[in-house]
Amino acid sequence: MNSKTVGSWMLIIAPVLFILMLFFIWPAVVGDGENAAEDVTNLRENRTAVSILLIVGTIIFASMSIGYTLLSWARADGSTREGTLASIASIIFVGITTMVFIMMGTTFPVIGTATEKMIGDRLIEAQWVMVLSDSMFPSIMLAWAFGNVVLGSALLLENKINKIASGFLLAVGILMVIMHLLAGVEDKPGSRIP
Repeated sequence: MNSKTVGSWMLIIAPVLFILMLFFIWPAVVGDGENAAEDVTNLRENRTAVSILLIVGTIIFASMSIGYTLLSWARADGSTREGTLASIASIIFVGITTMVFIMMGTTFPVIGTATEKMIGDRLIEAQWVMVLSDSMFPSIMLAWAFGNVVLGSALLLENKINKIASGFLLAVGILMVIMHLLAGVEDKPGSRIP
């Protein structure tokens, strides 16, 4: 097994599992709150299931960015334009992986605090941790969009992978940037403040 095989499987399986987790499993087991206070309540109602889903979700979410990192690294050499672009994309995707672990990891202190201590200031702190964690998702998506644009450009210039797939990656990145600029402005972190 080499990095190309592992990266390929990550890019095939992880997005499917991510969609299942984000849109079906998490809402069915945990639920979505209207604000941070409801999120904290939902997380604390079923701690064991939430902890398991967070660990599995972290692995799935990180696997997607690690798959892109491995794809970028396989193309990265500093001697050509496309190699330099692939190197830049790999740095972006490593940063995204780091942000994923931070975002998902900030939820564990909220789950782990004893119920009797979750009153007053501790409850407000837990709600702010949820606001912080939720506000990282748009940042990850914006970085992902730039990573897709840079990697898609590198793959198009390299001309070794199918042009349709390379162009699709570039187009998705550009579409993500446009969507982030148009729709992402409406999703302000302050709207989740309790």
